[in-house]
Amino acid sequence: MEKINKLHIPGGADTFKHLARALLPYHTKEVGSFLFVVEGTLKKPRIGIRYPGYKLKQRTLKKPNKNSALWANLYDFEVVPFEKGKEGSSVKFTYANLLKDFETYKKDSTPFWEMIVQVHNYNIIDREPPKLGGIDSRQFLEMLKWMWIQEDLNYKLSWKDVDSGVPYRLQNKNGKPTSKGAGRDKFYAALILVYENHFDAASMRKIIP
Repeated sequence: MEKINKLHIPGGADTFKHLARALLPYHTKEVGSFLFVVEGTLKKPRIGIRYPGYKLKQRTLKKPNKNSALWANLYDFEVVPFEKGKEGSSVKFTYANLLKDFETYKKDSTPFWEMIVQVHNYNIIDREPPKLGGIDSRQFLEMLKWMWIQEDLNYKLSWKDVDSGVPYRLQNKNGKPTSKGAGRDKFYAALILVYENHFDAASMRKIIP
């Protein structure tokens, strides 16, 4: 039986440093071979992350030196929802589906919006969210929190930003380097535009795929 471990990663400014420190010992293991509960408990897990992620790659350099980044996307992981204590599918938790759910069931709730802002700014969920239709409110926020953390690690933050013990670079699926991308801000902008009734979810999918 697969062993599931619990990770306690504090919110706030040092979230990424704590997570990098916790995941680094496993970066050479098989893709997806470790499952960590990051929201809930081992007995009642709500959100997990599978590490290493498939975007994590070991780079082959012709003339590496002591300062070379021998890894790409070192802290990539998959965000995993749990349903009734069992590992569920992340398929329904695409940004498009979350945006549609937000528009249909949640955008008129000011308390819920304030919690989204808090997740965006601080990676924190510090109170019980309002009960709303569609995707469970807490599951929505917790999935969004960890999807945003993953986005920032893959597209925005450098190895120095997260105090990684091993240098790495950010790169796209074609192996081209990327850095200082929008990360979480891209989807956050879409949520703001829907929340403030500037666009609907269908239009936003055309503007921000």
